[in-house]
Formats: sequence, structure tokens, C-alpha cells
Amino acid sequence: MIPNFSKIGGFFEEHVEKIILVIVGALCAWLLITRVILSPNMVSYKDKKWSPSAIDEQIHKEAQLLRQKQNEAAPEPEPYKRKADEYLALLNSSIRDVNIRLWPVVPYVPAARPGGTVQAGVYNLPKIPDVNGVDIEHIRAVAYVPITEVTADKPYDKAGNEPNDLDLVTVAADIDIAALYESFKEVFVEDVDTQWADPCLAKPVFAAVQLQRQQRTGSGAWSDWQDVPRTRIDPHRRLFQIVQDVKDLPAGGLKVQMLQFDYKQVQIDLLQPEAYQIASADEEWYPPVLHREFVDYQRKTALEEKRQAQETEKKEDRTRDTTTDTGTNRRTTSRTRGGAGGDAYGGAGDGMYGGTDARSRRGRDRTGDRTGTTGTGYPGETGRGRSARGGRTQTDMPEMYDYQMEGTGTTAGRRPLKRPAIYDVYDKFDAIRLTRMTEFEKMKGSLVFWAHDDTVEPGKTYQYRIRLGVFNPVAGTDRLSERDKARKTDVILWSNYSGVTKPVEIMDRMYFFANRVRETDKAVTVQVSRLALGRWYSHDFIVQHGELIGEPLEPEPEKPDRNAPGGALGGPMGGYPRDPMAAAQMGRVTPGPFGGPQDRANVPEMINYATGAVMVDAVVVNDWLSEPTLRTRNYYDMLYSFNGINIEHMPVGSTYWDLKRQTAFTHIARVQREPQKPFRSFGTTGRRQRPGGDQMMDEYYNEYQGEEMYMEGGGMGDGRPLY
Repeated sequence: MIPNFSKIGGFFEEHVEKIILVIVGALCAWLLITRVILSPNMVSYKDKKWSPSAIDEQIHKEAQLLRQKQNEAAPEPEPYKRKADEYLALLNSSIRDVNIRLWPVVPYVPAARPGGTVQAGVYNLPKIPDVNGVDIEHIRAVAYVPITEVTADKPYDKAGNEPNDLDLVTVAADIDIAALYESFKEVFVEDVDTQWADPCLAKPVFAAVQLQRQQRTGSGAWSDWQDVPRTRIDPHRRLFQIVQDVKDLPAGGLKVQMLQFDYKQVQIDLLQPEAYQIASADEEWYPPVLHREFVDYQRKTALEEKRQAQETEKKEDRTRDTTTDTGTNRRTTSRTRGGAGGDAYGGAGDGMYGGTDARSRRGRDRTGDRTGTTGTGYPGETGRGRSARGGRTQTDMPEMYDYQMEGTGTTAGRRPLKRPAIYDVYDKFDAIRLTRMTEFEKMKGSLVFWAHDDTVEPGKTYQYRIRLGVFNPVAGTDRLSERDKARKTDVILWSNYSGVTKPVEIMDRMYFFANRVRETDKAVTVQVSRLALGRWYSHDFIVQHGELIGEPLEPEPEKPDRNAPGGALGGPMGGYPRDPMAAAQMGRVTPGPFGGPQDRANVPEMINYATGAVMVDAVVVNDWLSEPTLRTRNYYDMLYSFNGINIEHMPVGSTYWDLKRQTAFTHIARVQREPQKPFRSFGTTGRRQRPGGDQMMDEYYNEYQGEEMYMEGGGMGDGRPLY
């Protein structure tokens, strides 16, 4: 039967609207069910799918449970289980996780010692080389002192600190490290059977640096030796505590202790501990020998700066004279002063400088004609100083400079032949300092180590000795020979003590001096001097019977330095220097474009001049002085007491003081005249990194030469330096 397509088409044509409505209704129903009733916005939480309403309900339930737990008592924690034994078992079993059942075990029988007993390797103890080259140095400066305890978790730079006065004694020595390694290798590898040779035991691990001191008593004798603790800034103070007996070791025993010490940085901190951060601008810490070289360099630098300032002032004076005195009469007068036919600065005749003319004199100066030896040079040196005609000799420059004369006449100048001597100090320090790249076993010669003492007291005198200790790797075992069996429990193998250092006298931080007496009522004028933040402050007190000597006072405003070049503090008519940066370098003001007020960061708020002494009386003394000639003396003696029982005395007047008091008075008066400089901030140092190549020469030129490297007559003629 053939379908009637015309009827089918007519049916769809008649009902097409209904069909479309059915399809649209089905689609809307699907969207309603899938997108509204069954929402696709499901959330994964705890391995489940949650609808928005369900997840809110679940979170609310958990919040209620947490609120209930907050009010409940805390559960008892699990008891601590000792893990040290388990850790040691892991160390002793290097094949713990290796399956040895796959292969047959090789029978192993320890060698039998004479007498039939079976025992592991037996060793003699190595000999520790002697400590040599002991040296000592004392530094007094302002340093950043911690105000909270320094620990491994809170090191020196993270702990709070403040600038304060510090006396730091450093004792350095050296040991033949190659001989030390050879001694360990000999006893643990070479002098035993091959099966007992143990390279791990043959590696020495440094265990302690022991510093001891004696203090001079009032009678002049020395006290017993006392151990010096590690410094307050040492983060390993507890770790570095010396333990001599095995039974006194902390948990883990010797192996854990040696593992802790075997870190390279720990070994460095033990042998070469860091010093305090120095705040004083003109001080820097170095090991004893190098610090003396540094101080010598500072002294020569100060002398050279003073000499240059004097020459600059003279040149300015000559320039002013030349500028103000113009005209024929002035020039005639100058030539008359200089001699017949010559002017004051070197004319044709025998003038002041005896030259032919000014240009010839300048040329002669720059080509090395500076051989005069009169005048005063550096202490203990000859051939230095001013020439007889006022010029500078070729050897006048300190040893930190070495010049070669170049050119003649107006093109003459000086060229440096070598770096300043301070770079030699840097190089020597870098040569002995340990780093993480240092390999002890490959070192040749001596290992330099040191220790600090930051517990010295002002006014005391000390002497020191030092020794070095290495871990005994077989301590607490039965592996020692009969020769050393008595040292079975010794954790540390010590070197011999070094020789005793020279005595170090720590200067007091407060002195008082009886200067003069008022005879009418016997009141004594006493100068009290106190060290505060690296600077000496002095004040005069007029003291009568029964009065205390000194009291706390605020520091007085600093007086202008009338002796400075260019007027008070370098200024033309007093006040601050004309150059604000120059004033800042002098420590007077804060650096800025227009100067500023006095920098008081290094000025204490209060100076404690209180001595604790009470003046008792001033009496007349008549005695005889036997040296250098026998003669009589008449002077006043001030009597005073600290406790009201013991009476002490001091002559009135510097002429009658003892040598020690006179030396202290002179030292204080000298350093008080020095300009005060701002403190360096924490983390900065005067020791610069060593540049290389052209960078080194640029830094050398910028810092040490400045205008000195230009021609005295204008450089190359166009302002260019010599190189």
C-alpha cells in the first residue's frame, strides 16, 4: 500500500504550531529540572559534592562542634619518647635497609690480641702540636653592645643593641695544622692494621679554645688562673662550653657533639670568633699584630692630614697677601725682603728661598730638590719633616704613600707607585681569615686563631695564656692502648698552654685631679674627668671639707676650636665651618645642604662625675725629693675617703703627681682636643672590600689623592689629572 504523502503533509501543516509548542515546553521542562531543581553549582568538600544550601548547613554543624570543643578540657599529650638511641642506631647501621638475604654473608672474625682476647682496633692518642706566636691587643672604643641575650636563634645582628663604651682584649696564637692532621693520620691510619685504619677518625674536629687570665692584685702579685667566658655576642656560648668528661656530655653523647661541631661555620666561629661592631669612626678591630699596623696607619694619616691643612692655610694666607697688596710699592718691598734683586717667593737674588725666580723654584720643588732635613718629622724617624727653606722633603710623605716625580717646571707632579699601606693590612687579614671555602686538610703552615675577653674591668691589669683543644674520637670506648687508657674519659685532647702574654693595663674610665687650693678656707679645685661614649668630659669642682667630689651633670656645649684652620671650627669668624660637609666630618653638625644643629647622637644625656669620694682636709706637706737632685718640697696634700674609714691622699698640683696620674692627665687633655666624629651605623665597617684592576686605582685616586694628584700649578693645564 502506497502511503499518501499529501495527507501526511497536510497533517503537519495543520498541527505545526502544536508540535512547536510541545517541543518548546519539553525544553523548558528540561531546563527547569536540570538548571533550577537540580543545580549544577555543586561544591567538593571532604570527598563529597554539596549544593549551596547543603554546604552551608554542613559548615554550620562543624562550627557548633568546634564551639563545644573550646569549652572541653585539652587532651593529654603523648609522652615524650627518647629518640637519641634510635638516632645512634641509625648512624651505627649503614646497611639497615639493605636486603642481605640475596647473597651469602661472608664470615668475619675479629683479629685476636696476644692473650687470646678478641678486640676491635686499638689506638694511641695523637699528640696536639704546641701553640706558638701568642700575641695580645687591647681596644677601647664605642661598640654596639647587645641589650638582650644573643642566641643561635637570635644572633648579634638580630638582638637589640646600643652604642656603649667597651674594653676588648684579643689574644691570638697559631698552631701547625699540617702537623695536627699528620698526627691524627699517623695514629688512626698508618700505625694500625689495614682492617682497623679509619679515615673518619683521622679527621680532627676542633672542640674548644680555652683562654685563661690572671689579675694583678694590690700587692703586685698575680692571682690564680681563671677561665675567660665566651663573649656576650657569641651565639654559640652554650654549645662551646667546655666538657672534659664523657659522662658530662649532653644527650647523644660524643658522636652527636662531634656532628654539631663539624659544620664549617661552627668551626670558624670557634677558632676565629667575630668581634663587636665598632661604632667609633677612627677605630676598627683586627687581630693584634694587624691592629698595631692599622693604628700606625691611622697615626700617619692624621699627621699627613694635619700637614696638608697647615700647607693649605699657608697657601690661603699667601693668596690673601698677594690679592690685597697690589701696586709697585708692595712689589718693591717684597723684593727687598727677599734679598737683593729677588722677591719674597724666590727672585733672582738670594731671597727667602734662594731661587732664581718663582717658576724655577716651583720646578725645582717638583723635580725632587727637597733634601732639607731640618724640622720635626714623625716620632722616631729621621730624614723627614720640613726643609731648611720651608718646603717639603721628598721623604716627607708618610710610608703609606710612595711617589715618583714626573715632569719639570709647570708640568711637574707626583704619581703613586703603590697602594696605601692600609690595603696591606686588608690583604694580611684576608690571608689568615677562615672562610667556608677553607679546607683545613689542605692548609700549609700555621692556622691563626684567637679569643676575646669582654669582661675586663677598668683600672685592672691582666695577663693571659691560651690553648687549643681537639675532640678525642675514641673517648668512652675500650679502643685505647695501655699507654693512654687513663685518658679514656677525656673528651678533649689539649695542646700545651701558650706562653704568658705581656701584661695589659686597662685604663680607668674616671679620674680626678687636685689642681689648686684656696689657702683661705683650704677649698680644693678638683678636675673630674669621665669617659662617656668614647669621649672624655671634664669639669672643675670646688670642694671643701666634708663635701663629695663630683656630681652628675649635663654635658656642656662644645666650645669652638679656635686653633682650627680658618677660625673657630674652621669658620672665617668662628662658629661652624664654611663647608657644611666639612663640619659634618668634624662631628659638629648633621650633614646637609645648609649645615644644621650639633649632632648629639654620640653625646650622652648625662655625665656622672660623681666619684664617691669625700674630701677630708688639705694639709701642708714638707718632704725631700731625692731624684734627680736632693731638694726640699712644700705643697698641699688633699685627703679624701671613699668609705669614711680609710684615708687616701693626693698632692695638689700636677708638679707633685706621680707619673701614672700625670700620664693620664696628659692623655685626657690631648684626646679632648680631637674633633668628635659621628658614629658608624651597625653593620658598617671601616674595612673596605678589596677592588681589583681599574676599580682599585679609581678608589685609590678618589679617596687618598683628591686634589693632591693634580698639578700644583694647575694640573696638565686643562684640569686633567696625571693619569
